[in-house]
Amino acid sequence: MSLLRHLLFVRSYLPYPTDALKGGSFVPLENLQTLSNVINFRWTKEVLEMMLNLKKLVISYEHDGQTEWSSYCFDNFVHLHQLEVLKCIFFAKCYIKYQDPLPVNFAFPQKLKRLTLSGCRISWKNMTVVGSLSNLEVLKLKFHAFEGTVWELNDGEFRRLKLLLIHMTDLEHWKVHKTHLPSLQRLSLRYCYNLVEIPSGIGKIPTLEEIELCECKTPVLISAQVIQDEQESLGNNGFKTIQNEGPTR
Repeated sequence: MSLLRHLLFVRSYLPYPTDALKGGSFVPLENLQTLSNVINFRWTKEVLEMMLNLKKLVISYEHDGQTEWSSYCFDNFVHLHQLEVLKCIFFAKCYIKYQDPLPVNFAFPQKLKRLTLSGCRISWKNMTVVGSLSNLEVLKLKFHAFEGTVWELNDGEFRRLKLLLIHMTDLEHWKVHKTHLPSLQRLSLRYCYNLVEIPSGIGKIPTLEEIELCECKTPVLISAQVIQDEQESLGNNGFKTIQNEGPTR
């Protein structure tokens, strides 16, 4: 077990190794790099010390309306110093309505390059915890990962972000300056029914190569065309706008 590098499940609830930890019989997984499809796993400091070299983590959490989200110790993610890929999915059992399941002090390790969040329902005001990740290149926000009608980017955030996907959100006004997202190459907006337009600042990003739209309103399509024209006027003839229909990939 100590040599195990990749641990992948279909969907599994792993028991918390309380007795093994107390008795000192739990084998440290020092070589473990991938842990995938684990449900409702508790990230206590004792558990983290057993798998500090994780590079890829795929986890999901079910909400039953009773369990305190703080019991899963999400703030301890920051101690996974080798983690580069994180996919974290939140969903409610029997469609229970829940709000803001993640604690305000939710933190991520700075080495993270790819982050996918789904169903978290965090306020856009708390996006700074993600924007401050200096190595982040891919960010996918799915199924109301963040909630609220306004998202205003701050200076110095998302300096290396190359791909941004926003899927199913109540976002209406997205405020982006031309100096924000300086490395962005691909923008994907899917089922953003309330979004008024794509910010004009997006069109001034010199690295932009593609905008993908799926089930967005006419004003968003119009603003995408304006960006297309602006990119072409800047000599970026390789820029393209893609309009898709159907379920998200």
